[in-house]
Parts: sequence; C-alpha cells; structure tokens
Amino acid sequence: MSAPNLATAVSDFHRARWKASLEELAARFTGKTTTLLSYEEVRRRLRANSQVDRGLQDVRLDDIVGSVGRYNDFTRTFLPKNETDEQRWAQLKVVNGHGQGLPPIELYKIGKAYFVLDGNHRVSIARELGTPTIQAYVTEVLSKVTITPDT
Repeated sequence: MSAPNLATAVSDFHRARWKASLEELAARFTGKTTTLLSYEEVRRRLRANSQVDRGLQDVRLDDIVGSVGRYNDFTRTFLPKNETDEQRWAQLKVVNGHGQGLPPIELYKIGKAYFVLDGNHRVSIARELGTPTIQAYVTEVLSKVTITPDT
C-alpha cells in the first residue's frame, strides 16, 4: 500500500466525518452516547488532584475515552465532528503514511481511563488506521474511585 497523498488523506477525513455523522444518528436510536468525557469534569467530580508521571507507554486506543479540551470535537471513537479539522487531520495522515509515524501523544490517566492532553488528531488517525495501541506520555491522576473506559 502506497503512502497517501494530501487528496487521499482529505478524502479519508471526509469519510471519517461521514462515519461520525452515522455514529451520532445511530446513537439517537440506541441511547448510547458518542460524546467524549471532559477530563476536567471527571477530575473535579472525583476530586482527583495528585499526579504521578508514568512515562512513555503503549496505551490501548479503546481505553482513551476523553479529552482535556477537545471533547466536543470528536466522537467517543475519535471520529472528527468538525470540518475545520480537515487540514490538520489530513496533513498528519500524510506524514504518518510517509513512514515518519505519529509522535507520542500526552495523556492523563484516571483509574483505567485515559484523557488526551495533546494528540486528539493523532488518536483519530490511529483509530482510522485500525492501530490497537498508541505511544503516549502518561500522567496518572490519583483518585480513590476507579473508573473504566466503559464509564
């Protein structure tokens, strides 16, 4: 398979946006949420404040369920919701396809759930490519209550 050019990556972005629309439509009938969790809301409700640097790790994409600042911009499966993300998403897809790979992302971990601090587009592209894990610098935020990705 050859590396995608920008036009192919833009087409992939539009396909991902279409999937996001279908996912949100299906959610209306099933009652399942497609919304990413807000890190700040979860952290505040759990009164989680102490942090521990856990370093570079491979993290399962299915365990990433929220975002610090972009939780309204992607679905729960990190499909892009906004047309304004097209250029950034497509450019990262091209860079990844040319063998440069995606640089590690930055995550907060609360319980067994992860929240993106930096790298929402990279998570989206990795999921679109079917990659099961992604490299991430992880900061664990300690909480007395354990949450899971199914939360």
